[in-house]
Amino acid sequence: MRSLNAVNYFRITSLLLALIVIGTSIINASDISGILEKMDTGAKEVISKPTIFRVSELHSLPVSLRQYEFLIDHPRLSMLLAHIYDSSLDLYKIKIGPDGLVHVYDPAGLAGVMKLVNSIQGRRVYFISGYFDVLKMRFNGHMVLIISYSERLSEAGASVDSTTAGYIKVNSPLIGFFTKVMAFLFPKKVDERIVRFANAVKKVAIAVHDDPIGAYRKLAALDEVGSEDLKEFARLFLKRA
Repeated sequence: MRSLNAVNYFRITSLLLALIVIGTSIINASDISGILEKMDTGAKEVISKPTIFRVSELHSLPVSLRQYEFLIDHPRLSMLLAHIYDSSLDLYKIKIGPDGLVHVYDPAGLAGVMKLVNSIQGRRVYFISGYFDVLKMRFNGHMVLIISYSERLSEAGASVDSTTAGYIKVNSPLIGFFTKVMAFLFPKKVDERIVRFANAVKKVAIAVHDDPIGAYRKLAALDEVGSEDLKEFARLFLKRA
């Protein structure tokens, strides 16, 4: 029974890692040191003693740096695009609170609150608190999500390389132990989940590049995007159309 619980838990933990996977090099020690200086004790502990650590990389996304930052900084709009172009994420809901916190909910038994703790060009850092339900048991945990990205220019136009590093810490030593065991025995379980979210990101990037007018019209038809966000989307994505 413990092994079954651990497998199910590990699957859901991997979903927590992939909440916003928009995933250019792996974060190096000096970068981590600088990030840690800006974090509170809880976030530092997650990075220094994670239960799970995963990295996801995406290369040559067909968007510019400014377009990519717009998608990162408008998670609700990006999730709506993901729902349009990849039905595998349909269950995920995102709500932005008046305090700017991002609330993510999956009715299958997952919820998290994401706070932006560091924002500079080329990097976003989030601190996430969440819970997950496994066989009628609820587990709590925290995650630090670091998205690093850079733009490449060529004759074909601009593209972005991006890396997402996720540090997850479970609030139970026992479950944390079994999670590490499952990470060793079943690495493909996590990789499959991350690939699913990475594929959704690719689909969105390709869609807004290849058919920005179509993407704009689909967003406008949903009547769920604010007029200012739609105007900004049009300014950034339709200027070449």
